[in-house]
Amino acid sequence: MGRIVFFLLLAIVAYMAWRFVQRRGGDRGTGDQEQKRVPQAMVSCATCGLHLPRQEALPLGDRYFCCEEHRRHPPAA
Repeated sequence: MGRIVFFLLLAIVAYMAWRFVQRRGGDRGTGDQEQKRVPQAMVSCATCGLHLPRQEALPLGDRYFCCEEHRRHPPAA
């Protein structure tokens, strides 16, 4: 009976240690990246209305487009 209690307590301690490690440093890679994210200015494509970051959009005058095909054939203003 004493061995069962010993192994049960050992399993509980191991589980608690595993949970502590998971909380303290297990997700450091994703947590650091989320804190460093900066909101980006979004624009919509003048042809199809797709929203995308301004850095990825293709400008033509004061309008933005999602791809080269939409920029070559813009809708009538």
